[in-house]
Amino acid sequence: MGNRTTGEFLNDWLEQAVRGNVRQSTYMAYRGYIVNHLQEQIGGDALADLRAERLQSVIATLTAKGLAGKTIRSIMLMLRGALKAAVDYEYIARNPCDKVRLPKLEEKEVIVFNVGGQRRLEKTIAESGDTRNYGVLICLYTGLRIGELCGLKWDSVNFGQRTIEIKNSLNRVITYDGGAKKTTLVESAPKTKKSRRTIPLPPFLCQALKTMKRAGKSEYVISMKSGKAVEPRMMQIVYGKLLKSAGIEYVNFHTLRHTFATRAIETGADVKTVGEILGHANTMITVNRYAHSLFEQKRRLMDKLNALYNQKSKSAPFRLRADYACP
Repeated sequence: MGNRTTGEFLNDWLEQAVRGNVRQSTYMAYRGYIVNHLQEQIGGDALADLRAERLQSVIATLTAKGLAGKTIRSIMLMLRGALKAAVDYEYIARNPCDKVRLPKLEEKEVIVFNVGGQRRLEKTIAESGDTRNYGVLICLYTGLRIGELCGLKWDSVNFGQRTIEIKNSLNRVITYDGGAKKTTLVESAPKTKKSRRTIPLPPFLCQALKTMKRAGKSEYVISMKSGKAVEPRMMQIVYGKLLKSAGIEYVNFHTLRHTFATRAIETGADVKTVGEILGHANTMITVNRYAHSLFEQKRRLMDKLNALYNQKSKSAPFRLRADYACP
């Protein structure tokens, strides 16, 4: 096992086992976790001496620094994967991460546009004359993530089938050039198999896309006048100006995705269908995130069943005997 430090091992693992085998954005995220957090905490610790209680103290320190629970979980899950490799390489006998308690995640409140706000937004888009604003309309009716929207190309739009295929995502990621930290615009495949998906389009949106394609000269569906892609940061600026024009208080871009999911559930769409369109890894993500909307759908179902009972029943109203009445 030798005297190898945890920091030395993590650097070697990152360059030899991770680089080239994951998306560049994932590699850069892992590098950030190691450089910005783990090297300071356990970089100098002997790899062979790592114990669960030591890693539990790292979590406590990161929490005290104000790091989000989701970020801490991501760091520790990456570390678990790295230390699993250390076990496989026989550098350590067991993975100390296996006995570490990760911080619980609290699902954030889902914010959506109400129907009136959505209508104002759509009206403003139609009157704006800026084709970039149609990116907002696309997200409202497909649930695309901002990176997926920015990476969407015309060769992914099938007008005959009225579908779009999500096979690219455009995002700005942190990179290191000779030790200097900078950002680079990266186009890559979706993060998971579920994220690569085909989404049917409503006819009105398909027609709008046809009009946009005839007028455009770019390979990207949403583009600058130069033909270059609209990167996520610029799309957020466009979106912010659109909200201001519509007289709507600012909420983040992801609200478009939440609004799509909520409207879909309100129309009676089943949770599996909604989750597949959104590209969720599993149905429970959809259920947990949109629990309130799903509960309202259940309530509407029960109201319909109640109406059906009242409509069909020809007998007197149902009554329990007094001695069977609910307490």
